[in-house]
Amino acid sequence: MLNLKKFWKQQNGSALTEGLMVFPIMVLAVAACVEFGFLLHQWNSGAKAMQMGVRKLIVTEPVTSDFYDVFQFNGNETGELINASAGVASTCGAGTGNVCNATIMERIVEGNGSWKGLQAYFPALAIEDIRVTYERNGLGYEGRPDGPVVSVRMELIRGSINLPITSTVLHLLDIEFPPFAVTATSEDLRS
Repeated sequence: MLNLKKFWKQQNGSALTEGLMVFPIMVLAVAACVEFGFLLHQWNSGAKAMQMGVRKLIVTEPVTSDFYDVFQFNGNETGELINASAGVASTCGAGTGNVCNATIMERIVEGNGSWKGLQAYFPALAIEDIRVTYERNGLGYEGRPDGPVVSVRMELIRGSINLPITSTVLHLLDIEFPPFAVTATSEDLRS
């Protein structure tokens, strides 16, 4: 018969027991750190892609189909400054119901021989994730030969992110990728 008093006083195996209790917590902590780095990398890649995209948009012809209807010049006010408080905008892309010019957007997102597309910076980017807005900003004048001067905003609109390790362990399936926008003032708006 085993001496029960002697058994309870034994210290053999206590380190293993403590290690087995701490191990899952340590694995989860390391996985969370790795996935936070993964999320931060995606955020930075998306931001860089939007910066490069808006830089391309400000010197490219407009991608919205109603741009020239929305930003018509008033022939009676040729040479007059444009009113800054008009709140005029033309939008296309994610969540707007308006489709952007597919040819120009493919060239911007996928690139061509002379220019790297946005997918070179953020490979997971799709044309459906982008919203483009042209807004009147009060710069320029009526009848400007190169067209209106507008603010161009490019936004990355993404759904939820499924993190490979943490979401499996903790069942966090709907972590939102925060949307962000980059705005610049247009230049020529031509190809």
